[in-house]
Amino acid sequence: MPRIDSLSGHVALVTGISGSIGAEVSRSLAGLGASVAVHGRTQSRLDELTGQIRSDGGRSTAYVGDVRDAAHLGAVVADVARTWAPVDILVALAGGDGSPTPTASLGPGRWREVIETDLTSTFLTVHAVLPGMLEHGDGRIVTVASSAGRRPSQANAAYAAAKAGVIILTEHIAKEYATSGIRASCVAPSIIETATLRRGCRHRNSPQLAAIAARVPLGRIGQPSDIADAITFLASDSSSWITGTVLDVTAGMTL
Repeated sequence: MPRIDSLSGHVALVTGISGSIGAEVSRSLAGLGASVAVHGRTQSRLDELTGQIRSDGGRSTAYVGDVRDAAHLGAVVADVARTWAPVDILVALAGGDGSPTPTASLGPGRWREVIETDLTSTFLTVHAVLPGMLEHGDGRIVTVASSAGRRPSQANAAYAAAKAGVIILTEHIAKEYATSGIRASCVAPSIIETATLRRGCRHRNSPQLAAIAARVPLGRIGQPSDIADAITFLASDSSSWITGTVLDVTAGMTL
């Protein structure tokens, strides 16, 4: 069985922590000894998460801002390097807005907004950490796509195209920088029981959630920890001979 060794001495940047998955990933990496810089749009969520990590004995610092802003990302990465060391683990989770919309009703403005939020933000985040990784000859990049980027689904076309773009961007980075000591892989989740999903279904034990779970081959909705475990594995030395892969964490939903 693969064993995830300590991440002590590593510095991670996790974006998109305002969601349940980002927070779980951050706690997982910190629990293995990594110093974790968390990034999101909601100061209260950032403060809550860094407080939890520190109370558990970990090291964490927080940054609030927009991952579509290249200058802001550059400043964040530089500050992390001054505080600890250059980022050598990146988890690019920020994104969203996959709600169903008929393509005929998907206007140019919404298209551009979703592409910026889900694809351009991932490129800008990777672009910000690459110089430091190249200088030190070590880096682990984990991006997050979606099963919507693997095959047609109920998500809107812009979101599907953006997530498919994240996948090929990750594969391109993996091949381009493999000889530089940088590994890049992508996790593509399906239905995860986040706070947003629960709000949409009114409460945890609602009939809507049961109906969703009945459509899943393995019989249950995914949990944030399912995604965090996959991401932590790809960020660790336990996956040292893995790069350029897309890991479908979908309980068989993409079969």
